[in-house]
Amino acid sequence: PEGQRLLPKALAVIDAVDELVSAASGNGDPLASTVRLGLIPTVAPYILPAVLRELADRLPELGVQVVEDQTTRLVGQLREGSLDVAVMALPTNESGLGEIPMYREDFVLALPHDHPLAGRKRVNPDQLADLPLLLLDEGHCLRDQALEVCRLAGVRPEVGQTRAASLATAVQCVEGGLGVTLIPQTAVAVETGGGGLATAMFARPRP
Repeated sequence: PEGQRLLPKALAVIDAVDELVSAASGNGDPLASTVRLGLIPTVAPYILPAVLRELADRLPELGVQVVEDQTTRLVGQLREGSLDVAVMALPTNESGLGEIPMYREDFVLALPHDHPLAGRKRVNPDQLADLPLLLLDEGHCLRDQALEVCRLAGVRPEVGQTRAASLATAVQCVEGGLGVTLIPQTAVAVETGGGGLATAMFARPRP
C-alpha cells in the first residue's frame, strides 16, 4: 500500500528528470531524441511500414522504439511512463490519457475464396448470424469490436471454436475453410496477397 501511494510521485519525479536531461542535452527538441511507440497487434503489421518510412523522411533525427502489445498493457505502459505514445482503437475510455484520432477505416468480411459472398459489395451485417465467425482471443479490441458489430446488427453470431492470438492466424484459418472473420481495411492488401482469401464489403453505413 505504501508503494502504491508513492508511485504517482515517483513517476512524476522520473518524468521531471527526463525533461531535465532532454533540455540539458542541447536544444531540448523531443523530436530529435527517441520516441517509444506502442501499437496494438491488429494495427502494427499494416501501418507500421508507412509510419516508419514517414518518420525517417520527415524526422531523420528521431529514433523509434516499437512495442507491440494489447491495449490493456499499452495503457499500463503509458501510465507508468515506459511508453510515450501508443496507436490503439478508440475510444479507450481511460481517464488521464489524451486521445488524438488518426483515421477511420471500414470493417471488411474475410471469406474463403470460393464462398458465395466473396466479392459482394453490400453484405448486410445481419448475415453474420448464419456464418461461423472466428474471433481473436480475449483482450484484443478487434474481438470486442466484431462482437459489437453483431450486437448492433441484432444478431448472435455462431462463434467458431477456433480462437486466434493474431489476425494473421485468424486469416489462415479462414483460408482453410474454418469460418469467416472481420478484418480492418488496412489489412486487406497484405492478407489477400496470397490469393486464398476473398473479401466482401458491408452495406452502408459500414461498420
